[in-house]
Amino acid sequence: MKDEAGFALIEMLVAMMLLSLVGLTLARFQTFQLTGSSNIALAAAARLEADNRAIDILVAPAAPQTIESGTSANAGLDWHWTATPGPSPDPTLMPNMVSVDVRLSMTPNGPPIARRQLLRPRETPRDPRVAGARTSRAEP
Repeated sequence: MKDEAGFALIEMLVAMMLLSLVGLTLARFQTFQLTGSSNIALAAAARLEADNRAIDILVAPAAPQTIESGTSANAGLDWHWTATPGPSPDPTLMPNMVSVDVRLSMTPNGPPIARRQLLRPRETPRDPRVAGARTSRAEP
């Protein structure tokens, strides 16, 4: 018998099979990581746009009376938002307050990606300093 050098055909096939399994596992792991990263980026952009919608509602002169919806663009994406007014959490203690639920999705009537709930007065109170500035003062 003479000594053989190198791999036999069966050994080579087993080695190739193991390397291909490791390669496929690594490729699947990388795909999983990229998908997770893109989902995190999408959720962060959605939260920013939901915050923008909430701020728009807070600075408006009055709270929405009916369900409002619209489309806006942010972070290179089109967002569909819905603002739903509701009663105050405790109407007896806070009768002048309105709760507003803001939902953001990628498609109209799609599943919400981000949501904000806020509580605001039905109407923005007038600043007493501004009202007082209109009254005339007696000069000494």
